[in-house]
Amino acid sequence: MKQLLFLSVVTLLGGAAALQTPFWGVLLYYGFAVLRPQYLWQWALPVEVRWSLVAAMIVLITFMLNFSRVLAGARFNRVLGLLLLYGLLIMMSMVTAFDPAVAQAWGVEYAKIMLIAVIASLVIQHLWQIRVMALVIFLCLGYIAWQINALYFFQGGRLDIFHHGYGGLDNNGAGLMIAMGLPFAYAVATCHYDRWKPQIMALGAILGGCMIHAVMMSYSRGAMLSACVGMAWLLWHHRPRGQAMAMAVVLIIGVSVMAGPEIRDRFMSTTDFSTDYSAQSRLDSWAAGWQIAWDQPLLGHGIRNSNYFSRNYGADFHGRTIHNQYLQIAADSGIPAVLVYIGMVGLAIVTAGRSRRRCLDYLGGNGSKEPDELRTSHIVQAEKICLALQASLIIFAVDSMFLSLEMFELPWILLVMVGVLPKVLDEALSESPEAKPDAREPAIAPPRIGQRGIARSTP
Repeated sequence: MKQLLFLSVVTLLGGAAALQTPFWGVLLYYGFAVLRPQYLWQWALPVEVRWSLVAAMIVLITFMLNFSRVLAGARFNRVLGLLLLYGLLIMMSMVTAFDPAVAQAWGVEYAKIMLIAVIASLVIQHLWQIRVMALVIFLCLGYIAWQINALYFFQGGRLDIFHHGYGGLDNNGAGLMIAMGLPFAYAVATCHYDRWKPQIMALGAILGGCMIHAVMMSYSRGAMLSACVGMAWLLWHHRPRGQAMAMAVVLIIGVSVMAGPEIRDRFMSTTDFSTDYSAQSRLDSWAAGWQIAWDQPLLGHGIRNSNYFSRNYGADFHGRTIHNQYLQIAADSGIPAVLVYIGMVGLAIVTAGRSRRRCLDYLGGNGSKEPDELRTSHIVQAEKICLALQASLIIFAVDSMFLSLEMFELPWILLVMVGVLPKVLDEALSESPEAKPDAREPAIAPPRIGQRGIARSTP
């Protein structure tokens, strides 16, 4: 009952706030898209209520009611441009599909995701909105990880994430979803705060530990590998270096303690792929996907139609998914579509890195006679969020080599956030005197809140 009450109150408040500021409707939708309450609290919620659909209707209605005001402050960005081009190529492959019914069913899901992504790209116009979205992603994924750990520790060692996955995803997809939350736990634990600093840092560390253990309990080798890559990226760019080394030692010790012999054996089995049936079946699927893609290189065979042909090209059974996001898109929608998709993800990773450099330049070199400590604190947080977005997309990009998850909504949320980053940083920096220092006067060092742990680096 309390779960139903909570969701009802959140939906009503989010819908009411969205009438004035459509961002709150977008936040509500993406919060539900990450949390997936209909799976998390399935036993306590009415089956007929689709919470994400309710939130999507709120987004559409409030966007139309505020259309002129939103459009006046919106700005087009390159990530959004590639997203629209990718959507066009996907729809073209749907029209020429081998089985139009299957392609259209998947195409409808694509259209829903991209419509909300386009609206969100226009609605998000301020840095505080990016900060709030990053916090919501952290809290939702942290709560899911907490619940997964609670089932294991307090209900007889239940491994629901391994046996049942989560939110309609199998153990591999659920492991990836939790792994993508790790950079946001890092951002929360390492940001500077004016109040409640120890408590917030502890929250980030505790839920980050829950995420690490949940990823290991998924027994997904791809999720574990991509999480290692993402955490290594974070530590490599963390300053000061000594602090990064201490964090690395703590992580190594913590992972060694949490990982039992079964988890260690599962992860290390990646080195012996020649005798591993799962690894060999993936290699066969990749080879099949490569050949299928070059049979119809322009528009592919249609969204998820390549599964019809995978057995004929060497996959282990009929209807086999390619298990590689890039090859899956190439086989389904053509070589141009996958090139645009890779370009979109790559551009987002680069854009996040450039946005982070802008924050570091502001914190490390620009100043004024009357520094704004609150604004500087927000830029410090923005720098950490930029790094978290970059690392989370890297985790997704690495794990996508082992999974086909085109409809997985979390990476689309990150693409939207990164796409609007340059614009919101323009606003945040231009409003402060530090953004335009007088060349005739020497720059003054930034306030103490921005000095500690900040150094220039190349992402």
